[in-house]
Amino acid sequence: MTELQNQLQSIADSSVFSGENWLSVDSSQASFNATKSIVASYSRSAGQVSIGTISVDINSTKLIDANNQSGILDTQDTTANGNVSYSILSLDISNISDSNNDLQDLEQMISWVDGGIGQMTTAASSLGAVKQRTNMQKDFVNSLMDAITSGIGTLVDADMNEESTRLQALQVQQQLGIQSLSIANQNSQQILSLFK
Repeated sequence: MTELQNQLQSIADSSVFSGENWLSVDSSQASFNATKSIVASYSRSAGQVSIGTISVDINSTKLIDANNQSGILDTQDTTANGNVSYSILSLDISNISDSNNDLQDLEQMISWVDGGIGQMTTAASSLGAVKQRTNMQKDFVNSLMDAITSGIGTLVDADMNEESTRLQALQVQQQLGIQSLSIANQNSQQILSLFK
């Protein structure tokens, strides 16, 4: 049991991302802010850029709080019969006997641990929902970048044979237009010379 408690402590302490740990905190630090904001969306419309964020309340997801022991794993409880203070991380049942009082205290401890497991499940679900939302936005942005890259590639990699044929057709049309105007001008000159 001690090793499992050490593992829980290790997991909480090592859950650091971008210099922040949301599972093992110290709420007494001046820089502590219980509400964390992460970027959840990015949009650009008519030249205006906007960034949407998701707020996460660390008080509902923290496992350990070094300041006041108010995390899910380090919140203290006291047994009704033996008046023993314990938390999930400090729980020690090695001194429990088979007396009625000790067995009632053990039942209380089991209930306390079950409640902690439920709270960790809820916290994990909350963090998982935030992660899923940011992943969906990331996937959308990646798809959008791929579509833009593909569109630019199509514009840049135009079929040169098709484009040169189109250019030749336009040049022929231009030459025919010039000849038509030349013929029309000559005919009008000949008609005017008849009237002289």
